[in-house]
Amino acid sequence: MIFKKNQKTRTSSKIKAYLDSHTTHLVDKTAQKFRLYPRWIIWLILFLSYNVLAQGIADVILKVIGYTPIMSPLPLRIDFLFLTAVSVMMGYQALKGMRRRELDVTRNSISLGLLVESGLVIGDISHIIDFSEQMPELFWIRLPFIILTTINFFILFYISTKLRLFRDENGKFILA
Repeated sequence: MIFKKNQKTRTSSKIKAYLDSHTTHLVDKTAQKFRLYPRWIIWLILFLSYNVLAQGIADVILKVIGYTPIMSPLPLRIDFLFLTAVSVMMGYQALKGMRRRELDVTRNSISLGLLVESGLVIGDISHIIDFSEQMPELFWIRLPFIILTTINFFILFYISTKLRLFRDENGKFILA
């Protein structure tokens, strides 16, 4: 029992050390341009970027598995796949804008990201409602995506409020 606890502790500290070194490498690689932002903002944007990328890959994998006997085929949602692709690009653009210290790029990426992430959640909920009678397992298949996309939405909202991306120097609300 003690061995398993020590092994879990070592594994979690290895993961933490890897993520810390990855973030440190990313900060150093961009010639100190990220130093303008708090480290927790960088962690949130990195989490968001990787989360969105993993969800996009998982969506494609689920679609491919639907063509096998393992699972019944899911209805094809081309618009949803494109929204997922836009979400992946927005996560990357927000990270890129922060690297360049371009507040306009970051603001635009986050505002579009908020719109896309809310569209993905609404699309998933609508999809579940439409096909729940035909595919009762669809709720459990899409639930992790809904939860992770909702987390992405709140990360974007939190970053935009903490960095005051939609306020000018006088505190007046701006959208573009």
